[in-house]
Amino acid sequence: MKDALVATVVHDLKNALASLTSSTGNIAERTIGSELECDTGKLHATTVALSQRLVGFLTLYRSAEAGLKAQLRDNTPEDFLREVAAGLVLPPQAVAIKTVTREPSAPFWFFDDYLTRMALEAAVHNALRFARSEVILACGMLDGYLVFSVADDGPGLGKCGEPSTGLGTALCQAIAQAHTNGTRAGKVVLRNRPEGGAIFELWLP
Repeated sequence: MKDALVATVVHDLKNALASLTSSTGNIAERTIGSELECDTGKLHATTVALSQRLVGFLTLYRSAEAGLKAQLRDNTPEDFLREVAAGLVLPPQAVAIKTVTREPSAPFWFFDDYLTRMALEAAVHNALRFARSEVILACGMLDGYLVFSVADDGPGLGKCGEPSTGLGTALCQAIAQAHTNGTRAGKVVLRNRPEGGAIFELWLP
């Protein structure tokens, strides 16, 4: 009974948010170039973020019930990162989004592209709350792991709150740990950047 009730409520919320997201997107398009462009753009970005949080809740709920399983596929990390950046829904006047491939790079890697995209999008939206001028998405190899990172040039950890908190942190950790290779499992690392700002790292074995 409880599971059926949760499923019904979530289904209704998901449909309502999908309709709202479509409506705010149409409004944002019609107000481009007007004095309302900034406000409607932020409204649309907010509804998209809420939809993503609902999907994140569903992912965690299912993982708590049966364990989150990563569906590993052969991906090109550099191309994948560019696709994630291109698919972001950002409010007008948002900071710059850059993608970087760090050496040594991985020509291909096996990971769940759907779950990994969800984790990176959550990290980006949190980074945007603190960034002053840019958010950098990067990928590269380190200690036998593929490492995706999201860095901002904000005040850093412990200064103005951590990037990716609450549901975002739990979701990203669950996604990381769903990726295993032998005895190794994925992990999430949050730290300050030497040059200022904070960085989120998703390590996939």
